[in-house]
Amino acid sequence: MKKTFLTAEWRKLLIANYDVSPDLLLPYLPAGTELDLWNGTCYVSLVGFMFMNTRLKGIPVPFHRNFEEVNLRFYVTYLEQGQCKRGVVFLKEIVPKPALALVANAVYK
Repeated sequence: MKKTFLTAEWRKLLIANYDVSPDLLLPYLPAGTELDLWNGTCYVSLVGFMFMNTRLKGIPVPFHRNFEEVNLRFYVTYLEQGQCKRGVVFLKEIVPKPALALVANAVYK
């Protein structure tokens, strides 16, 4: 069985959704995906929360267990084995420690 890479609790979650022109997001759209519209409207979300009890492959990393994150994201759909799936594209992630950003960029690109 495949071991989960990252586990954490999300606490103090705040989400603000903004409707935007789809043309603004097309340059950031990954290959093989389409914008996921809600009732014909394209949204970006500003999401802030606390990561709590964070573990990498089940192991807590000292000084990196509890931290804030703010991200700006939009939503996509893609086909996988004939099934429509949903995903998230991060335009920007803000975290307080450089090591967190380094791991996220290396693993998730």
